[in-house]
Amino acid sequence: MSVIDDLTVQDFKELFARNFPYLPIYNEYTTYFVDDEVYAEPNFYISLIDNNTSPLSDTTAWKVIKDSVNNYVTDNDIERAWKEALVSFNLALCGTDEDATIIFLYLVAFYLAYDLQLAAGGAFGQVVFPATSVTVGSVSESYYVPQTYLENPVLGFYARNGFGLKYLNMIYPKLIGNVKAVAGWSLP
Repeated sequence: MSVIDDLTVQDFKELFARNFPYLPIYNEYTTYFVDDEVYAEPNFYISLIDNNTSPLSDTTAWKVIKDSVNNYVTDNDIERAWKEALVSFNLALCGTDEDATIIFLYLVAFYLAYDLQLAAGGAFGQVVFPATSVTVGSVSESYYVPQTYLENPVLGFYARNGFGLKYLNMIYPKLIGNVKAVAGWSLP
């Protein structure tokens, strides 16, 4: 059993609290404020008052609004990315349990972001290779992707988003010159 087996979707959400638009599930024990949006199947609601602890059935405190679950990251999305990350994760490259936790969760974030990028492209979306500079109108974005990553078909895949680049940054030193001693002897 490894430290990865003890991780949960909640651990992921805590590490990446500011990175993804998670589905705002209604919690009856939370206090909401004006314009806070929540989801309780099958509807989305918006709070009409501050310090709102009213049940969703109270139409003076809540209003049903139009929104879509597809605009948010759900636990199912994270769980799918989790399964994808498990396919390529190598615990032996991680060192400590703390390192393994961070490295694995960044790999999950990579797959989640990549899956969201693929979904945004639709069924006929094109594969986009890592870019070092993108300009749209007056807005431009540039970043450096090491040539070592781009020339390697496996490593280049992870260079498709910032989470993958950070994952590579954490494991790459362990990919080169990784030596393990094994006890034994040789015969003359």
